[in-house]
Amino acid sequence: MTDYFALLGAARRPWLEPEQLKEQYFNMNRAEEPSAELNEAFRVLCDPKLRLQHLLKLEGIELPAGRPVPAKVAELFWQAGAVLRETEAWLRQNSEATGNLARAMLHPTRAQLEEKLGKLDDALHAVYESEMAALRRLDAGWRAEPNELAELIELADSISYLTPLLERTKEGRFRLSAA
Repeated sequence: MTDYFALLGAARRPWLEPEQLKEQYFNMNRAEEPSAELNEAFRVLCDPKLRLQHLLKLEGIELPAGRPVPAKVAELFWQAGAVLRETEAWLRQNSEATGNLARAMLHPTRAQLEEKLGKLDDALHAVYESEMAALRRLDAGWRAEPNELAELIELADSISYLTPLLERTKEGRFRLSAA
């Protein structure tokens, strides 16, 4: 397995400063022929979720798929599922509506969904930013000791659930605004 941290000349840590990583990547691309492996290293290390998964693999820890939803994310996870299902149902109804009157009757529900998605997006971002702050705190004294690895696994799990929820919420808001 390729160590993407070493490939990009970055320290093997949970947190990397995005601007420093970008600068290192562009300097390496200017100095030598760009490679798919270097591009992949940059892609992985720029994404906190992928970076943590890669770091844990390098530490000999494989996180199997289907891990339980962390407690601090669980309520938002279920709430997001409900709001996103409502949004999908509304979008389906709207696309099946055959006339202007039918679409107009759906308008109040659309406004409610926009508000719900906005609140959900705010809540998800707040938890995500809290997890990023925890990641930076963990990084400050990083030595890859067992207690730090346990905390890193917990953060990786939270970020792994939050990232797609943020993406799906953003997509739902976009699709709703475009409908």
